[in-house]
Amino acid sequence: MSKTIVSILSEHLVPNLIFIREMEGTYSDLLFITTPLMEQRRSGIHLETALGLEPESVRRVVVPNDNYRAILKELEAADLPEGQEYLVNITGGTKMMSLAVARYFDRYDSHLVYVPLGTNVYYDLSSEEPYAITYRVTLEEYLTLYGLRYECDNSLIQGKKEPFYTFNYMRLRDFAIPWRYTHANEDDGLKPTQRRYMTGEWFEEYTYLRIKSDFHLRDEDIAKSIKIYRDDSINNDNELDVTFVRDNALYVIECKVTMNGYGKQQKGMVEEYLYKLAAISKDFGLRVNSYLFTLHKIGEMPQATQENIKKRMRILGIRGIVDGQKLTDKVIDL
Repeated sequence: MSKTIVSILSEHLVPNLIFIREMEGTYSDLLFITTPLMEQRRSGIHLETALGLEPESVRRVVVPNDNYRAILKELEAADLPEGQEYLVNITGGTKMMSLAVARYFDRYDSHLVYVPLGTNVYYDLSSEEPYAITYRVTLEEYLTLYGLRYECDNSLIQGKKEPFYTFNYMRLRDFAIPWRYTHANEDDGLKPTQRRYMTGEWFEEYTYLRIKSDFHLRDEDIAKSIKIYRDDSINNDNELDVTFVRDNALYVIECKVTMNGYGKQQKGMVEEYLYKLAAISKDFGLRVNSYLFTLHKIGEMPQATQENIKKRMRILGIRGIVDGQKLTDKVIDL
């Protein structure tokens, strides 16, 4: 008997993608249940592209998002074939859509499944048994689901070892950044690549290499110096220092060696970078894990300032600040 996977589409397509990928080789067809708004936002095309399918190649049933009877009417009009099994992922869409879809497919040989957002399991609702999802999305797949594409530069200016040598040098100095690093742009004796490296790119490279090693990431899971573009736009909307996916969740890291030497108060600099991270996060899904990496001694700032920064992080949805001391741990704690 042939099997069709039914997906209710919404803004957040990761649960749809990982379930389809997990079921690869077991189904013969796909069906998208979508709304006029999701069609306008090209959600179906984004999912097809991430799956490596031609745009508009998957059949769609377009329904209203908030009218139970009207949703059932559109499903009835679709006249879906009998004599096959339907695996219905009710994770996406509105509650009204999920209820109507569940009611409609009750007449068929069907199973309802649910993938809780931010998890790597799915539940077969007939038995309420959880099943592990072993598939892990790539960075490209994740961004494609949100209509984004990217360019990156994962090259290393002075090789893999030098960023670790530089970090250890800073650690031996108790993370007191030497003047020649903070003012490298003023040294005419340095080549442009050396200036870039000393003024902060070394720390971006260190973060990239460290994250990739600590979390055993594949090349396709992580990128640095990344420029984000929306669909066919030629202008990049955001530039990110280090971005990666881990266990089907997205992480964005802003790297700043120090909060000194910019003509602003340290607290103001920290908050400026937190706001930048928050603005970047709006382009992604519900579970964006945003972090600020720095060698600045956040723990030595006045207690009131630290409390204000923590409050700002909670408001903005920033997961944490990782400073030099935390980077000395054997494995970075994120």
